[in-house]
Amino acid sequence: MGRKKVELKRIENKSSRQVTFSKRRNGLFKKARELSVLCDVQVAILVFSSCDKLYEFSSVGRNLEGPYAMELTLGDLVELEKQLHVTLTHVRDRKIQMMLESVKSLHDQEKMLKEENQLLEKQIVAMKNGKDSDHPLYHPPQQTTLSLLK
Repeated sequence: MGRKKVELKRIENKSSRQVTFSKRRNGLFKKARELSVLCDVQVAILVFSSCDKLYEFSSVGRNLEGPYAMELTLGDLVELEKQLHVTLTHVRDRKIQMMLESVKSLHDQEKMLKEENQLLEKQIVAMKNGKDSDHPLYHPPQQTTLSLLK
């Protein structure tokens, strides 16, 4: 059975939303575990449900709830906070960089389209004034074809 593309919008049915949350959260954690093993990287994921319940995954065994949470020292928590802050800063910087690149690309595209528009406007004015009788758009198709055969 094939998969269909899911429209990304809030699921209105609370029961369906909870089932989808659980399945996707577990899938996300599975992918994180695979990424950690395959690429030898450290991965940590924190997910807060709509009820503010914390779900976490860490490839280095640093658990934030349950019996392991009591084993974390103040230094561990401070270090974790620093790592989260640095990572968040990198993510924000990358997002800003991508947005600026997108804006620049759109500005370049706008400039190109304006130049093309100006050229077309000049051609239209010239055609109306009869000054551009050599332009292919000025001649009917038969005349253009005949002129090419000469």
